[in-house]
Amino acid sequence: MELDLCWITVAGKDPITYFNANPGRFPAVHVKDIKQLPKPEDAPTTGPDRQMEFLTDVGSGVIPWKDIFANAGKAGIQHYFVEQDNPKDAFASIKSSYDFLSKLNY
Repeated sequence: MELDLCWITVAGKDPITYFNANPGRFPAVHVKDIKQLPKPEDAPTTGPDRQMEFLTDVGSGVIPWKDIFANAGKAGIQHYFVEQDNPKDAFASIKSSYDFLSKLNY
């Protein structure tokens, strides 16, 4: 299973709860961040990646990366795919995300 850590959080679910319930079942994850979590009534139901202008570089938003990655072993994570669906500058975005992730201690 390849779990999108941003969208599961936007849906109001805790990825760590899924890791605990399904240990070792998440070899790949999407690493994407969001500036703020939308209220359920404001969340888009179709094409959310294109409709949500508040997606942001990893580390610039509200996803609790330190807590999530502290449970990576339990989850079975082997591959991390960093995403930013609509960056203004793709190279600056990936550099910002890389800089945050490379310094993250958990």
